[in-house]
Amino acid sequence: MSDWSRRRFLTGLGGVTLALPFFESLLPRAAWGQGMTRHRFLMVVRAGNGIVQEGSEAGERFWPRALGALTVADLKTTNADRATSVLGDYAQRLLMVKNVRLPFARNSCGHAEAIPQLLTAQNHTGGTSNSPLAQGRSVDWHLSDALNGAGNAPLVFMAGPTNTYIGNGLSWSAAQQRAAAERSPLSAYMRLTGLSSAPPEVQVLVANRRKSVNDLVRGQLRELTGKPQLSTRDKARLEQHLAAVRDMELQMTCDLEADRVAAAQAITQPESNDVRPQVVRSFMDLAAWAFNCRLNHVATLQVGHGNDGTQYTINGTKLPSFHWISHRIYADGADGEAIPDAVELHHQIDRMQLGFFKHLLDRLDGYGSPNGGTLLDDCAAVWNNDLGNGPPHDASSTPWIIAGGAGGTLRTGQVVDHQKKPVNQMLNTLINAMGVRKSDGSPTDDFGDASLARGVVSNSLV
Repeated sequence: MSDWSRRRFLTGLGGVTLALPFFESLLPRAAWGQGMTRHRFLMVVRAGNGIVQEGSEAGERFWPRALGALTVADLKTTNADRATSVLGDYAQRLLMVKNVRLPFARNSCGHAEAIPQLLTAQNHTGGTSNSPLAQGRSVDWHLSDALNGAGNAPLVFMAGPTNTYIGNGLSWSAAQQRAAAERSPLSAYMRLTGLSSAPPEVQVLVANRRKSVNDLVRGQLRELTGKPQLSTRDKARLEQHLAAVRDMELQMTCDLEADRVAAAQAITQPESNDVRPQVVRSFMDLAAWAFNCRLNHVATLQVGHGNDGTQYTINGTKLPSFHWISHRIYADGADGEAIPDAVELHHQIDRMQLGFFKHLLDRLDGYGSPNGGTLLDDCAAVWNNDLGNGPPHDASSTPWIIAGGAGGTLRTGQVVDHQKKPVNQMLNTLINAMGVRKSDGSPTDDFGDASLARGVVSNSLV
């Protein structure tokens, strides 16, 4: 039975649709003997401007001290001073991969020529300054064809401004075809639920929190929950799902309590600098919710534009541009006044970025999985960066952190050194973890530019 025939929708006032989780007890009995295909999900969260690690002028402040097995105690105690300690609770569900190389030359702007390679493993068109384009499609589109089916594109999100020196460049639907990123969590949510096409008066009711999407399909919900064949387990999943819908609306709507000012700003002015953390978390909430109800299996989120100039606030202090901090000077170029404690500020931003990622893991881990465990166990949730460090913005040592295990296909609880082998091997690893094979049924080893050495990350797959 296909994925799409198992998915259920309720349609309410104004054409609003509410996607439902899978109900095993409503499957035809013939399906039980066939077994259910395990659904797998991929989300990639990209940060910019590099990290504070070995190879920069500051030395190592990011990775655990030792390669190999990783435990909660390793991250939270032995490596408490390292940025990755933020993820300590998930240590045994993490695959950390150091020194992944972006293979193609960067002759003009390192940011503009690195980010198109990150998920494509393809060369770029070159040119000057901010003009390079990827010469092939990215892994999210490749996987979307297999996991979502034709016509259902991956979710492409960006927390950052539209008009900037280097905009979104993480997702590529085809060679030289940059996929436009959604910048408003509320707009993306309305599109996924069908609210975008609902009458204006219905949109206003939901936006002002006087009605939930749940309210608009209330009659059909009563009919569904009254079905005698709906199991106790499926009823519990339905209640969890409806609660998640309501929680998301509370986070992303405009009925402003004092402590929700930032969330409201993220909706009404989603490109504003000061609400960037809230936009990041809202997109993560949206992706986890979309995965849970099988609206999509693949998502990307770009945090900040190519040379992320966000002024983050840490411990109540608004910092200079993150791009300046990554250069250690009050300038985007090579010359300028030194920023005091720039290395420490960059380290704190690394910790903040991984804190965002932990928010995603918490949300994924909060949903149950029909396979047992949680939705996170069905995912490969990825955090990466298109540069290896601040100065000198090297791209031969980019960081990758994968959480969740992808249905048991990844060897987690370890730190691996990829020894500056090319990024295509990292992408091949993710493709295989998602259960996607080549047309002849053999494991994928050839994603990306044909000139690159084939293969996967050593010891990463079960």
